[in-house]
Amino acid sequence: MCFIDTHFTDLLSLQRPETEDNKRQKDTWSIIQVYSPTGQSDTTSMDSFYLELNKTIQDHAHKNLVVMGDFNGQIGERQPVEDIVLGPFIYGKKARSKNGERLVNFAQENALKILNTMFKRKESKMWTWISPDGKTKNEIDFIMTNKSKYFSNMKVISNFNFNTNHRIIRAELTTTPLKNPRPRNIVMNTKPTKHQTDQIANSITTNLIDYNKETTNMEVQEKYNWLEGTIKAAIKQGNNSKDQSNQWMTTKTINLLNQRADLINGKNTNESRKQIAKLSKHIKESIRKDRIQKRMGTIERHIVQTGGIKKAYKELTNKRTGSYR
Repeated sequence: MCFIDTHFTDLLSLQRPETEDNKRQKDTWSIIQVYSPTGQSDTTSMDSFYLELNKTIQDHAHKNLVVMGDFNGQIGERQPVEDIVLGPFIYGKKARSKNGERLVNFAQENALKILNTMFKRKESKMWTWISPDGKTKNEIDFIMTNKSKYFSNMKVISNFNFNTNHRIIRAELTTTPLKNPRPRNIVMNTKPTKHQTDQIANSITTNLIDYNKETTNMEVQEKYNWLEGTIKAAIKQGNNSKDQSNQWMTTKTINLLNQRADLINGKNTNESRKQIAKLSKHIKESIRKDRIQKRMGTIERHIVQTGGIKKAYKELTNKRTGSYR
């Protein structure tokens, strides 16, 4: 079940900026509070939970999104291709549970960063649930967001005097105003990217195929004007084209996500649920392959350019590549 409330096991501290110029003051935040079925629940219950959660995000979420709550799963060790959704700080050395696997896949599909893993804390300050006999401790309550750079800290509050086996978790929004973007330069004075250069070259080559036909009855000056206009139009179109070189998801994965979204928004039947479950498995595997491909491509590009992989690992660690929503 997915809902929005003030569940006592989770607390989000949303500190309003004091300056009118801060962009976040104008944007609306969607906060979705959840309680996931336990690890002993059947597959149908888990599928229904994440389908409803995804549908809630698609239908109601604003640009700034927080999803938090009890996900009843351990995320385990971070895999090499999961650095976009998971930070380096994972509680304990337990294996990833089935619910944890679903949680990580959900974060990847929606480009959400799990804040619990971003900020270094003592291990004793990381667990969020303790078993009734006091012998087992796990981190199963999480806060995630698509705007992780806006958050300055994430804490587990251990001294809250309340009769519960969960501990409160709290994420804090930074109050530092965002920097104003640099003014854009005039397009003609800006060096085009490789992607834009290729677009310009392809456009000019295509248009020059019709050069003789278009300029048959023209004088020399008219031919010059035609060439000049063609080149300027190609440059303008190329500079306005969006560089998709950082888009890590392939067309295949995006198509699978769109197919599942259509099924989620359609009629809820046994057949549609089976198809959604089947698509979810394909999406999981496709996302995994896309991330590996992106990672290997980045390493290969830096080896060719510099002969080493140091800068490649720095880019993979720090750079947030484009993602699909």
